Amino acid sequence: MKHALVSVAISLACAPVATPQDDHSVAAFIESARAATAKYQDRSVAIADGYRPIGSDFPAMGEHWINIGLLFDGKFDPAHPEVLTYAVVSGRPQLLGVAYVLPLLQGESAPDWPASKEAWHDHFRTVEDETMQPQHHTAGQAGDAPRLAMLHAWIWLANPAGVFAADNWALPYFRLGIQPAQNAPDTAARALSLVSGGAEYFSASVHAAVPLTSTERRKVDAAFVRSRAAIEALVRGTSISAPTPSGLQNLSAVWMGLWKEIDASVSPKSRASLQRVPTR
Repeated sequence: MKHALVSVAISLACAPVATPQDDHSVAAFIESARAATAKYQDRSVAIADGYRPIGSDFPAMGEHWINIGLLFDGKFDPAHPEVLTYAVVSGRPQLLGVAYVLPLLQGESAPDWPASKEAWHDHFRTVEDETMQPQHHTAGQAGDAPRLAMLHAWIWLANPAGVFAADNWALPYFRLGIQPAQNAPDTAARALSLVSGGAEYFSASVHAAVPLTSTERRKVDAAFVRSRAAIEALVRGTSISAPTPSGLQNLSAVWMGLWKEIDASVSPKSRASLQRVPTR
């Protein structure tokens, strides 16, 4: 599947059609989506209905499971999401939310329901690029070109940033069985994600952003190892099981220290490029 899924989808799908709804409120949308997808809390049911995993497990998104048949129908229906998002917690897959994907041709735009057009983000690269790159959820780069527009809806895991935000930084807490504190900084959640796959993801972000020398690569990799060990030690401590302001501050300090160490490990030119990494 290394060919361009976007091109295939847009060439085969009809123009996007929004399924008529009697009630266009956000509450009605969420109620319809939840009622239709409750059965997918058992992932074997999702598999039986045609959903398959694609790409990486993202720290603030989880795994994407896509139904290609729904992608090609060109319809937008809250009861039939093209994508389900999962995370494995304590060895069991947990349904987090859904995502809707519409093929858009030149001149077409995403609907402004149930969220604004700005809540949708574009996908227009190959399957490999779109599902592996750290810039997976970067929006707006396709301009008016043919593309796939995606809208996340966090209907099974509350998202502090809002139901339709692309990233959900409550997920790193959820993976570890920790209750996130209200108004906790994203830097604390990013730090926590280092112990549940995030270290590999963020390391890939660095390596994708700049070509590192072998010496720089060793230093960057060592920084991730040390930071992950520091977070593991904090997680074992009593202050993290129920996050306190000081515990969150400690987590954030590790995260910010990680990037300070990475910046010090690379050349000035590479450092300038790393400043633009969206996940830091």
